[in-house]
Parts: sequence; C-alpha cells; structure tokens
Amino acid sequence: MAPALNTDLQNPSAENGHIAYILESIPTGVIALDAEGSIVTFNPFAEQVTGFKATDVLGKNFDRVFEPDYFKNAELNFKDIDTIEKTTEIKTQFAFNGRNDLYLNIAVSPLTSPEKGKIGTVLCLTDITRIQNLETQANRTGRLAAMGEMAVRIAHEIRNPLGSIELFSTMLKNDLKQYEDLQALAEHISSGVKSINNIVSNLLLFIRPDQHLDRQVLDIHEALKDSLFFARHLFDARDGIEVVTELTNETLFVSADLELLKQVFLNLILNAIQAMDTGDQLHISTHKIIDQQGSSWAEIHLVDNGCGIAAADLPKIFDPFYTTRKQGTGLGLTIVHNIIKMHGGSVDFSSRQKEGTRCTVTLPLCIGNPKHS
Repeated sequence: MAPALNTDLQNPSAENGHIAYILESIPTGVIALDAEGSIVTFNPFAEQVTGFKATDVLGKNFDRVFEPDYFKNAELNFKDIDTIEKTTEIKTQFAFNGRNDLYLNIAVSPLTSPEKGKIGTVLCLTDITRIQNLETQANRTGRLAAMGEMAVRIAHEIRNPLGSIELFSTMLKNDLKQYEDLQALAEHISSGVKSINNIVSNLLLFIRPDQHLDRQVLDIHEALKDSLFFARHLFDARDGIEVVTELTNETLFVSADLELLKQVFLNLILNAIQAMDTGDQLHISTHKIIDQQGSSWAEIHLVDNGCGIAAADLPKIFDPFYTTRKQGTGLGLTIVHNIIKMHGGSVDFSSRQKEGTRCTVTLPLCIGNPKHS
C-alpha cells in the first residue's frame, strides 16, 4: 500500500508540509487511493462533505467505506474509477445525515508518478447542492413565468363574465326574497363567484413581478412562531400529530414582509398536516449557514414522516393549479415559491413516498447587527 501523504503541520518548510497546508485549507474534498483502492489521503473538507473521519477510513478500501447505497451513481466504485485515464467529472447525489437531496461534483483523475507511471487515483469532491438548487429554481422560475403570463390573460378573461354573474345573482337574490329555496340557490351562485374571484385575485397578486413588499428587519423565528400559533387549531383537529421544534439560539435577522412570511409557513405547515396521519410527526428546525462565497443564510427545515410525494409529481408541485388533492386549488406552493423568490431566497422539496417529505426554505440574512424596525 502506498504511504499516506505527510500531514505533519509542524514542519511547514518541508515539501510535504506545504502540501499538507494546502490539503488542510482548500474548500474541496481530496481523497487519494493507492493502486489497490485503499484510501491514503482524506483531507478535512472530505470529512466535512462525507461525514467520515480520516482516522476511520485511512487504509481502508474505497468500496468498503463508500458502499453502493452511499453514492446514487453506479459508476462510483473502485473497479470503474480505476480505469479512468484522464480527468473525468461525475455529478452525483449522495446521502448524509438522513438527507438524500445533497449533490457532489467528483473529479476523478489518475494519480501518476514520473518514475512508476500510474500509482493510484485521486478524487476531488465539491459540494454543489446549493448550485444545483439554484439551477432548479431558475428553471422553475422560467417555467412559472411562462405559465404566469398565460394565467394573467386567462384571469382577466375570467373576471369579465364574473362581474356580470355576480350582478345577476345579486338581482336574483333580491327578486326571490319570498322564495327561500330559490334564494338559497342564488346565494350559492354568489358565493361561488366570490370564491372564483378570490382565486383569480390571489393568482394576479402573486405572479406579478412588481409585487410590493412591506419590508422590515425581523427575526425569522417571529414569523415561524406566529404561524405555529395560528396553526394550533389545525393540529388539534388532527389529533395525534406531534410537532417538534428545534430552533437555533441565534437570532436570524432577515429583511422581509412579516405577513407574507407567515403565509409561507402556514401554507407549508398545512401541506405537511394534510400529508400526515395520527401518530406522525412534523419536525421544524432553523439553522444559520454560510456558503462557499461567505454569504450568510437562514435555513428553515420542515420535515414530516407522512405519505410523501411521488417522484413523478415532485417536479410539478410549484406549477400553478397543479394539485393531487380533490379540494386543492394548486396555488399554495406557487405562492410560496414566488414570495420566497421576492425575498431573494429559495424553497426546495425532497420526498419519498410512504417515508415523508423535507422542505427547506433559505433566506438571506441581514449583514451586521440590525435592530428591529
């Protein structure tokens, strides 16, 4: 087995010491394998990305550490990567801490020596989860923009006859005061018109890119706790559903419209409740994260162990009017997406049928130490 690279940081003047400094510092995971597939180098960022400790994996075979169900890519086994003759990039999904919505870009290169030729393989791992999510969101935004333009035209066309129907139903109610049964039917017509008009109004309100935000600097926990308070009756109605909160002690200040954020969280909580049965659990947590560019973000996770979302339905859940529920309008998640987008954030879902759903909302944090306004 080839020796591991020298990681003695106490000798910075030595060549291997400089290499060790580099391996310790770069924001890229580096895994080096010898000719037999044993791991001889495993830097700190590789530990961070994979969840394994270098002390536990050094000297072990790559396939033994990274079992087939770790990477969601059949090509990532030693037999296949050992045949790679020039740098090849492989994008793959992987599972870590119970999450299966994380993504890596793995650059696989032969490790060569001037004297001996190929002596092993080196893998450079980059966490591209956020980039992948941004690309997904950009594609979704483009699709929603096209659908939104069509929906605006349809909404305006619908509103014209709605006004006439509302007028005629009101006249009917007045003319049928002596006939309670018939007046009740006219009332149903009027109520239905108001319901349709409300849906159209919501659609027009949230597909316009120039929507005004009543921004204030607030702690994200304020909106989340208010939403949980107002959702209490929903949990009471579904007896046996447990809500567990794990909120960071840090204040997560964002510049946002409080009422719109509450609408976001209420929508997401309602979706989770509707997917769960007695005995299920909704876990809500908040975190502060810093991306590779040094930007700070508030991350909110809502994780349920309900019925989950079918793989075929998952790409469509943000589309206007798309719903799998008989009583749904299909506008809830469209509204959620657009509100979060207006705040400069993102919302993403991962799910497996019969196992549950994870929703992640990400919002940019205010810089410095803002005061509540």
